[in-house]
Amino acid sequence: MFKFGFAALIAAGVVSGASAQIVGFVEDFNTNAAAWRNFNSANILEWVPSGGPDGTAFARSSYNLTAAGSGFPPTVIRAHSTFAPPSSGGTYAGDWIAAGVTGVSFSFRHDLSVAISLTGRFATPLNNPGASVETAFTVEPNVWTTISYDLTEGSPDIISLGSGTYAGIFGNIGNIQLGFNVPPGMGGQNIEVRFDVDNFTIVPAPGALALIGVAGLVSCRRR
Repeated sequence: MFKFGFAALIAAGVVSGASAQIVGFVEDFNTNAAAWRNFNSANILEWVPSGGPDGTAFARSSYNLTAAGSGFPPTVIRAHSTFAPPSSGGTYAGDWIAAGVTGVSFSFRHDLSVAISLTGRFATPLNNPGASVETAFTVEPNVWTTISYDLTEGSPDIISLGSGTYAGIFGNIGNIQLGFNVPPGMGGQNIEVRFDVDNFTIVPAPGALALIGVAGLVSCRRR
């Protein structure tokens, strides 16, 4: 019994503090937009109190394709630890490698007239360097879709590390940016598009999940 208790206490220590808040992070937007911002960071996302994938609240960004020129895919949703206040209180920020993060998942919906592929960027608090990701499929309009990105080193979802390295980026995550590839022929047109997001979840490695479970067991035994 002592051996089990000692091991459990060690496990609880592993997932305490910053690592625990990272691997346990879920932003469900149930009370507000959590200081997530729009394409140019000027405004906090619109908070919609109902209609999410589970019927509850979600956050919404709007973007007009007149601003979509050539170059990088536009970012339409931003969570930055350097915003004032920081997005989601900054609780997702930190060393994702040490925390055992393997990816992220979230619910997404758009109302463009055609299916689109989504993009993402995960960067340091200074916003450079950053890792770019892209879906291997297109997302149909007007339906909630679960999007998952594998963020393990060497993942095919990671299409670029920019000027950085995997360790340098994911060892110090501060910014999350979600965007899309503009469909051919639509860039520059006066088309207002809505992008909805909900249930943004950091996915831990199975071992991290087990440690969280053990930590919870220790807590119950203490009570």
